Amino acid sequence: MKPKTAKRLIAAAIIAAVLTTALILRRPSVPEYEITDLGLLSQFGYVSAMNNKGQVVGWTQDPNGQSHAFIWNPVDGKKLIPIPDRRSSIAYDINDKGQVVGELYFTGKNRSAFIWDREAGITELNTLDEISSVPTAVNNNGQVAGWIEDSAGKTHAFFWDKTNGMQDLETLGGPESIANDINDKGQVVGLSHIASGQVHAFIWDQPNGMVDMAPHWIWSYANAINNSGKVLGRRTKKNGYCLFIWQKSEVLREVKLPHKGATITKANDSGQVIGFFVTEKFLFFKSRKYFFLWDPEKGFFELDSISRLGGFFEAHDINNKGQIIGTQSKPGQDHVIILTPKAKQ
Repeated sequence: MKPKTAKRLIAAAIIAAVLTTALILRRPSVPEYEITDLGLLSQFGYVSAMNNKGQVVGWTQDPNGQSHAFIWNPVDGKKLIPIPDRRSSIAYDINDKGQVVGELYFTGKNRSAFIWDREAGITELNTLDEISSVPTAVNNNGQVAGWIEDSAGKTHAFFWDKTNGMQDLETLGGPESIANDINDKGQVVGLSHIASGQVHAFIWDQPNGMVDMAPHWIWSYANAINNSGKVLGRRTKKNGYCLFIWQKSEVLREVKLPHKGATITKANDSGQVIGFFVTEKFLFFKSRKYFFLWDPEKGFFELDSISRLGGFFEAHDINNKGQIIGTQSKPGQDHVIILTPKAKQ
C-alpha cells in the first residue's frame, strides 16, 4: 500500500470515529422508568386511559364474548363497573374525580354513551334523537366529548354536561364530524368535513362554536388538546404528512420526528406526547407498529426500549406525572403495565 493511501485511510478512520462519538454524545439518554405490572388481561381486553391519580380504565372480554368495563386503582386493584341490565360495556376515559365514560350495548344493536362514578352509578348520556352515541373523553368538570350517529350512518361531534345534556356540535359545512378530546376549559377538538368534502381539524367552545383550525390546508385532524390549549394533530404537506402543535394566537409549529408517518394519540399538560408509526414491509421484515414518547425537551424515544420487558409495547395514555399506561404483548399473554418516570437523583 502506498504511504499516501495509508495516510488517507487512517485520516478517514479518525474522522469516522470522531463523528460516531459526536453522534453518541448528542443522542439523548433513554429515560428511566419504574415498571408496575398489573397482570394479564383475561381472554381479550384493552386498557384505554389513566388519570393523574394512577387510576386505570379499560375492558375485558369473558369466554362468552361479552365485554366488561373495569377500573383499577393501586389500593383496590381491578373492579368491574357494575352494569344494571347485562349489556356489554367498554370504558374509554377517566378524570381525576374517578368519573368514567364509555359505551353500553347489546351485541348487534345501538351503542349508548354513559358516565359512571361510585356515588351516582351509571348515567346514560343520550338526550338527542339519534341512533348511537360514543364518548371519547371526559374532563375534570364532568363534561364529555364524543360523537353521535344518525339512522343514515352519519356522525356528528357532541358535547355533554350534566346541566344542559347533549349538544350536537354540527360540522364545518360538510356531512360529518367527530370529537377526539376535551380539556378542563371545555374546549373540544376533532375533525370535520367542510363543504368541499375535505377533512379539517376543528376546535370548539361555547362562546365561539366550531372553528376551522386549518382553512388553508388540504387535509388535517386534531387528536388531543391539553389544559394550556395546545392542540396536537396531523396534516398533509406537499411531500406527505407532518405532525403539528397549534395554539391560539401563536404560529403553528411542526413536530419533527424521525418517522414522517407518525401519529400522535395523547398529550399531557407538560407537552409530552405518545403516538405510533408503522414501518413498511421490506424483504423478509414484516410491517410493524411502533409506539413512541416525544418530549419537547428530551426528544423522541421508542417505548419498546423503555419498557425492557421484551415483546411488543403498545402505549394508550400519558398523564401529567409522565406515567404511561400500556400493554406488553408476548405470544399468548398481554400484560397491562404502568411506566413511571424515576425521580432524578
